[in-house]
Amino acid sequence: MRQKPVLLAASAIAALSMASPPLVRAAAPATPSGFVYVATNDPQGNSIIRFRRADNGLLTRSGEMRTGGAGGTGNGVGALDPLGSQNSLVLAGPGGPLLVVNAGSDTISSIDIGGDRDDHRVRAVPSGGSFPNSIAVDGNLVYVLNAHGTPNVSGFRLDARGVLRPIPSSARELPGGSASAPQDVRFTPDGTRLMVTEGKTNQIDIFELGADGLITSVVSQPASGSGPFGFTFGRGGTLLVTAAGSAALASYTLGSDDTLSVITPSLSDGQAATCWLSLTRDGRVAFVSNTGSGTLSAYEVGASGALSLSSAVAAKVTGSAPIDSALSPDGAFLYVDDSAHGRVLAFSVHGAGLQHLATVSGLPATIQGITAE
Repeated sequence: MRQKPVLLAASAIAALSMASPPLVRAAAPATPSGFVYVATNDPQGNSIIRFRRADNGLLTRSGEMRTGGAGGTGNGVGALDPLGSQNSLVLAGPGGPLLVVNAGSDTISSIDIGGDRDDHRVRAVPSGGSFPNSIAVDGNLVYVLNAHGTPNVSGFRLDARGVLRPIPSSARELPGGSASAPQDVRFTPDGTRLMVTEGKTNQIDIFELGADGLITSVVSQPASGSGPFGFTFGRGGTLLVTAAGSAALASYTLGSDDTLSVITPSLSDGQAATCWLSLTRDGRVAFVSNTGSGTLSAYEVGASGALSLSSAVAAKVTGSAPIDSALSPDGAFLYVDDSAHGRVLAFSVHGAGLQHLATVSGLPATIQGITAE
């Protein structure tokens, strides 16, 4: 009789052992959590809203940091796109600092970030022009794009304390002048050149940089499609550029002589106002925001830079007007500003597919600029 409990216990253990494998297989893989930052771009006082990103990709508001400057409107398409730009909020390397434009006060700010810390140091400095709307970072070298007046790019050094120091004589006017409507600035992967898209002149500017960070020369190349807007670099230095007027994405190679050679001409997604893009870390998939049609499209990027349209409508949230986007560092989630409605849209990423996870509402209807860590 005394052996029966032992037999029962053994049976229970065996049952648990048999049940364990399905439970283990069904468990979702662990993903690191982090933060998502969104700029309010409020003309009454710009700030950065911080969201904690959970393992499942959902966001919880966890603080707000004043930038020391004012947001701006009037460069894009009303409330849909207040700044008319990509990269208005960027991280200067892992762990920051955050760099953000204050278009309404003609300044840019650097902001220390440190997890849940609330004593963030903020430093705002003049941008070197009028209506800054995009920022490029390469190590401690920073260039800001100023879109109004006589549009220019202006250089800074980011010191060890996170302070932006202007580089004397670094400001350079854009070749397109007041007609340029510039919309994005970024360094080439090797840091030797700085590039700018001019939406109205339909050209891409390529600035050569010296070892001191000063611009030595500039050439302009025609863009494929109409209205070059946002851009990024992928595998092998392939350049990807959206074309807002053509609702398309194009790919290029950039030669050592600053010549752009088209790989895939402007490839339309059949949507409207294709402006912003995010590229997966492996460089294989580009997600673009089609503000005019309220959709996101997905393009596959081949090893040679050739493009193919994977999905014209990879995601659609009824009534939305998606603009800026940012992928989580692990590539598992995509976050998109919907400025006109004061909200952030969250999606899970499945290859070239997107699944809507949640919508974070109640934000100012001026938001523009988003980044994730």
